[in-house]
Amino acid sequence: MPEHIGRSTRRVEDRRLITGQGRYANDIRPEGALHVAFCRSPVPHARIRAVDRSGVTEMPGVVAVWTADDLPEIAPGLSDFGPPGLDQRGRPILNRDEVNYAGEAYALVVAETNYGAHDAVEAMLAELDPLPAVAGGLNAIAGGAPLVHGEMKSNVASSTATQFGDIGAAFAADSVVAKVSLRTERVAGGAMEPRCVTAGYDVETGGLKVWTSTQSIFGVRNAIASVTGLPEEKVRVIAEDVGGGFGAKGMVFPEEVLTALVAWRLKKAATWTAGRSEDGATTAQAHGSAIDLEIAADRNGKLRGLRGRIVHDVGAYAGSGAGQPGIIIGHMISAYVLPAMDIEAVLVYTNTCPTGFIRGGGRPLGNYAIERAMDALATELKMDRAQLRRRNLIAPEQMPYTTGLPAGRGGYVYDSGDYPKLLDVAVEEIGTKPAANGKLIGIGFACCVESTAFGRGEPAKVRLQKDGIAHVYIGSTPGGQGHETMAALVAADRLGWPFDKIKVTAGDTANVPFALLTAGSRSAVQVGNAASRAATAMRRQLLDRGAEVLEADAQDLVIEDGAITVRGTPARRVPVTDVIPDEGLEVLETFDPARPNTFSSGCHAAIVAVDPDTGHVDVLRYVIAHDTGKTINPLTLDGQLIGGYAHGLGYAMYESAMYDADGTPKSTSFLDYTIVSTGEVTSTPILTHIETPTDSNPEGFKGAGESGTIPVPAAISAAVEDAIRQRKPDAVVDRIPITPDRIVELLSS
Repeated sequence: MPEHIGRSTRRVEDRRLITGQGRYANDIRPEGALHVAFCRSPVPHARIRAVDRSGVTEMPGVVAVWTADDLPEIAPGLSDFGPPGLDQRGRPILNRDEVNYAGEAYALVVAETNYGAHDAVEAMLAELDPLPAVAGGLNAIAGGAPLVHGEMKSNVASSTATQFGDIGAAFAADSVVAKVSLRTERVAGGAMEPRCVTAGYDVETGGLKVWTSTQSIFGVRNAIASVTGLPEEKVRVIAEDVGGGFGAKGMVFPEEVLTALVAWRLKKAATWTAGRSEDGATTAQAHGSAIDLEIAADRNGKLRGLRGRIVHDVGAYAGSGAGQPGIIIGHMISAYVLPAMDIEAVLVYTNTCPTGFIRGGGRPLGNYAIERAMDALATELKMDRAQLRRRNLIAPEQMPYTTGLPAGRGGYVYDSGDYPKLLDVAVEEIGTKPAANGKLIGIGFACCVESTAFGRGEPAKVRLQKDGIAHVYIGSTPGGQGHETMAALVAADRLGWPFDKIKVTAGDTANVPFALLTAGSRSAVQVGNAASRAATAMRRQLLDRGAEVLEADAQDLVIEDGAITVRGTPARRVPVTDVIPDEGLEVLETFDPARPNTFSSGCHAAIVAVDPDTGHVDVLRYVIAHDTGKTINPLTLDGQLIGGYAHGLGYAMYESAMYDADGTPKSTSFLDYTIVSTGEVTSTPILTHIETPTDSNPEGFKGAGESGTIPVPAAISAAVEDAIRQRKPDAVVDRIPITPDRIVELLSS
């Protein structure tokens, strides 16, 4: 039987998805389902004096109107991860006293129709007393800033330091020091499918069945179980297909819990789908950081240390975005030998949508920071940018490489990689600058090391039916990454089974024990290895059963062409289906990695042309040299890298979730928020793959979902800066996105 891992294979889910046959949460339409709509604050900060529902409850088709006072079970709010020492203010499921960002819900309406629910919301009257608001956390640090929450004395949520090495010696008098002061706008997930949820009361089990657009089915299940008081096994959460998540759907949202609570209380199905602007105003955002760094080296360019400060805006509540600074700092090392570090990370509350993880989850910011600092250092040393990088790269013979980061950050030990080779490939492939033709031409480089595959105990189950169909069940949630194809390819090889007789089911809490969310480029490593373990265990079971029938040692048996045969004696055979009992066979396995993380790596190179009159940027050539371990499906990997590049291009030049000075969101729809389309991807990246062995997992996989995105802002920034320095030698590109007006401003200043 041919090997499937490593062969380009069309994704089995694609035909269903591109012909409109996918099943999304909004496609689930139980008969008689009620519709939910939310009363949301139009202002970023206000005290809720009163909510007047008189007359609304009598409107045709209105079933219920609830505020937090009607739902005492939601009082604990939602529990989110945060660093030690975080001043946690809690994330309300429905706010009772004080709304803290525009779009926050303070009441909900249940009606027989969607129009009826929204008409009732429009008729609701609320007395909201506006309060001062903190609109931008980048400069609002304690000292006189308005209060974000009523009881707060400061809008600082936490302040922590990451230190290793001798930072004093690193910045000794003989060191060459360069400084950068970087600003990154907020970005939105911008998924094609807005958030939505449908919940039904299950008469047979006395529990709930919930379909939702999420990356974390078990997180949603646990939150709903906690609020309703149901045992977790009586809350089934399903995400058959998700129309994009990109990290923004990685946390549990109030609407998921409240829609389920409506179904539970009223014992009827209920559904909610966000409008585009509603989704834009309330779904987690990312970035929104100010990063000030100093980098030190000796006069030959060998790095000595990095110090500085990050101010990260977590929004009105410390959602999953509160965990970003650790990831940002972890990726400030990049591919370099860095002897010392001292970085302060400050989290600040603002009256804006809570932040979370969006493709890269802080990794692009850490990479942007160190790579921009390296470019500044090269300028200070009057050294070629590529040469400075080459002088400081971690060598292959140093692997596994223990970074200086404290072990508490997840054990930052790089498992494998050949970073000099990646840089050499990128430099060779990008070539030299073409003729200018009236434009300013620039070239830029960015190295990258990406932590992937966090987590332990990833489950996978294989069930083999008498009809020869192998069912593979995984807990990870599909969001366009190709989970079904990936798991089927791995299972086909390890089970020795025809690829077309493997059916993969993902995103259903009923099928496997607890699994972590889909995030952090973890699916290939965690889910791939879990599927491998389960398929291998099933193969052993089949061979053991075949050994009894053939009276042979299981070690001497092979599975080929649907039969178990004795190696070297093909006449001694038994059809595999003959050893499968009528009830089928089932195995459940879990995977634990040998190391806390697997590290992918890469080097990106860009050549851009800048129009000095309009500030328009064209990417003329782009190279991605990458090491994502053993490739499961080259076709999918290429798609991930090219799609990731497009996403990174958005970070670099287009995407900005803007707010007015008072905190009112200005870009909640695609009329005002620019995402990259085919028109902006003017140059398809040149992809070069190398593979270095890893001991972190038996299959040798590394994550790839964010590799195409992470270095793009740094590489594009470096190239644009190189271009405009032909006119303005002291110009510095220190803010993303790099919009045309900012380029014109730099050239004219």
